[in-house]
Amino acid sequence: MRGGSQCLKQLFEKDLYSRPTNFVLGIKVEPRDVAEIVIDRVENFCRNNRGDVLECMTDHSPDQLDVFIDAYLKENEAEDLDEAIENSDNFWDEVKKEYEKLWKDWWTEELAYDLGHLVIEDEAKNIMNNYELDNATKVRRLKAYAQVLHEFADTIKQALQNQEPLGSADLYTWFKRLAEATSSFNSDYRKEVQYYLDFYDMWDVDQLQTLSLLLEYINRTLRNIENTYMPELEALTNES
Repeated sequence: MRGGSQCLKQLFEKDLYSRPTNFVLGIKVEPRDVAEIVIDRVENFCRNNRGDVLECMTDHSPDQLDVFIDAYLKENEAEDLDEAIENSDNFWDEVKKEYEKLWKDWWTEELAYDLGHLVIEDEAKNIMNNYELDNATKVRRLKAYAQVLHEFADTIKQALQNQEPLGSADLYTWFKRLAEATSSFNSDYRKEVQYYLDFYDMWDVDQLQTLSLLLEYINRTLRNIENTYMPELEALTNES
């Protein structure tokens, strides 16, 4: 039925089951319940036991679910799952479908977070917290950054309205423009952005939903620049 390893299960058990999620004995097991427990434990393992979360989640793709699922289930959970599969011709197929939905949702949210928070938001913070820059330079860079962000946001809004997602090459161009506005288009930045965008093109990720979430990070960054960072810099300038 499934090809999970009991030894692997025992190896991971200490780290995986810190959260007391479990099937309730005597209650009908639903495919969604199984999928939610497994994706939660897979993510927990990838974040706490592997250096590269994205690569680890790639290793736990839906087409490998039958290989690794037993490693992420407690003994009684595995027994309940086996019983449910034996009593239904399509239960296992439904589990796989539900896991695939959750797995793709994870990628959508994670990539939006990586590009929106770790790249876009952090760059604005880096400008604000760069003690090697004087206030005038910070203001100049933040204004330039905000201008490109507004244009980027408008492009995403148009893409969402037309239901035509931006490709990774288009996104890379926008991130290049953002970096050039702040004089930070270095090799580390390029590698980081390209790394995330490589996954954006994989696994049939919902690109429109990713863009919608990315837009929220852009708008939040703009609010921080316009309502917090700039007024703070203006106040400091007036004091000096």
